[in-house]
Amino acid sequence: MIYHWEGQDGVAPLAAAIHLGYLPSRVETEAELRFWLRQALPLRKGVNTRERGVLFLMGRGRQGEEVYTLATGKKPDLVLKTIERFLPLLGEDPLNYHFVDCSRTALQRYRTSKEAGDQGLSGWYNAIGRLVREVQRSL
Repeated sequence: MIYHWEGQDGVAPLAAAIHLGYLPSRVETEAELRFWLRQALPLRKGVNTRERGVLFLMGRGRQGEEVYTLATGKKPDLVLKTIERFLPLLGEDPLNYHFVDCSRTALQRYRTSKEAGDQGLSGWYNAIGRLVREVQRSL
């Protein structure tokens, strides 16, 4: 499982933390979200330029799946295609890897949830949580 994003904010690290059970998938209030965001979470404030294109192992999920984050920069297609083409050279099957675009997908889900009345920072966070729950159901 590879949660990827541009690397400027903490959307993929948040998704990975939710996937691994370190953070809840839904919060009710902004105050609750602020409490959870005070926890020490690797890469939550984004990454520097040198760390783009690097897979960071965040942990193992409930079903034993490895959960990674990947900052792709502004050209995600190039980075993702390179990784997918490189995997067979390592003897890995690319079909065993699930790439989740957190930036684009979370933004679309937030727009949908905003229309349903789930607004603000907690609405954005809950959209990430919905994304993660769908990913976990698909395993």
